[in-house]
Amino acid sequence: FTTTALCINLIMAEDIRQDKKANFSALTEHNNNGVTKISGLASNKTGASKKLVIKNFKDRPKLADNYTEDTWLKLRDAVGAIQNSTSIKYNLEELYQAVENLCSYKVSPTLYKQLRQVCEDHVQAQIHQFREYPLHCVLSFLKRMNRCWQDHCRQTIMIRSIFLFLDRTYVLQNSLLPSIWDTGLELFRNHIVSDGAVQKRTVDGILEQIERERNGETVDRSLLRSLLGMLSDLQVYKESFEERFLMETNRLYAAEGQRLMQERDVPEYLHHVARRLEEENDRVISYLDQSTQKPLISNVEKQLLGEHMTAILQKGLSILLDGNRVMELALLYQLFSKVKGGLPTLLQHWRDYIKSFGGEIVGTPEKDKDMVQDLLDFKDKMDNVAQGCFNRNESFINAMKEAFEAFINNRPNKPAELIGEDKTAVSHFSGLSSKLDFYACAS
Repeated sequence: FTTTALCINLIMAEDIRQDKKANFSALTEHNNNGVTKISGLASNKTGASKKLVIKNFKDRPKLADNYTEDTWLKLRDAVGAIQNSTSIKYNLEELYQAVENLCSYKVSPTLYKQLRQVCEDHVQAQIHQFREYPLHCVLSFLKRMNRCWQDHCRQTIMIRSIFLFLDRTYVLQNSLLPSIWDTGLELFRNHIVSDGAVQKRTVDGILEQIERERNGETVDRSLLRSLLGMLSDLQVYKESFEERFLMETNRLYAAEGQRLMQERDVPEYLHHVARRLEEENDRVISYLDQSTQKPLISNVEKQLLGEHMTAILQKGLSILLDGNRVMELALLYQLFSKVKGGLPTLLQHWRDYIKSFGGEIVGTPEKDKDMVQDLLDFKDKMDNVAQGCFNRNESFINAMKEAFEAFINNRPNKPAELIGEDKTAVSHFSGLSSKLDFYACAS
């Protein structure tokens, strides 16, 4: 039998036994006088009476003097063989039946304690290989830990398959007792992972691998997924790993944000931030626990965006708008929408840009002959940005209208007169407030 087949066969066998009992009880029915008879069995002769004789049950046969001790030795040998990955001397169904026999004779409490002790002794013996492991072999240490964990899980499954009857009767009836599987987790947590030095080396190694990946190296993601799954299964993921991971993430991206804001232009920086966010989301999918996603992404957004919002806009918004960089403007809006206070800050700089750029158009008398066409072109450009890059956000559209009203009214009469003389311009600017001078002239 393979390990998987063994577990399935034994568990299914137990379920079939329970079904047979249920089917047998379904075949019986009770007379009014309480005597049980089998349905479907006709009397030998119609109308004939038959005397029913009720005999006392026989006493349960006593176990041999050494049966309990000998059976436990047999079971202990089987557990040892599983733990040492050697062949089991006895038939697996025979071992399962032996456990059921012991449980039937009220030996369950002793059997449970003996099994736990054997498992605990074995787990305790595993800690020495990790305490004595060379300090410089980080990756091989992680692989050794993962192999130990995988072996432990496989062994626990096999042991439980043999002691399944104990697990489904005695343990299930005692709510304070952990199941055999939970006992295995508890022992590994208490004696391996909760060891201070071993836990620190394990988490340090995992963090080192993640840092290498963030720096562009290829790492064994399946190894990281298994080890972090182990910490999660043992319910130590948050306190042992996540808190340190988020601190390291904060430190890394705080330094990276400061450095790249000095080294790169805004379009390049925005694409870098988007790529970093995508990478971190991919880590959550690949090997981090799902619960880490929200604080992780929040940290990255805060350090790469939240701490530099004003600097990004002062350094790059006018460059993006002047160059009509619609892709980067859409990315800017998308990224700022993720950060607290991002869109209001972008809105204010957007309004200031329109006032400044439009003020130059209407404030230079030497360019009056081109003013209307320049205003039309500028209005079309800002409309396209609001519609295509800023997601048709009403706040941005209204801010744009207010900004146009403000800079046009800064030079009384002339802009309105020129616009009023151009039918195309009148219709183009008709969406602005009626308080504008040019709107009064046009009407």
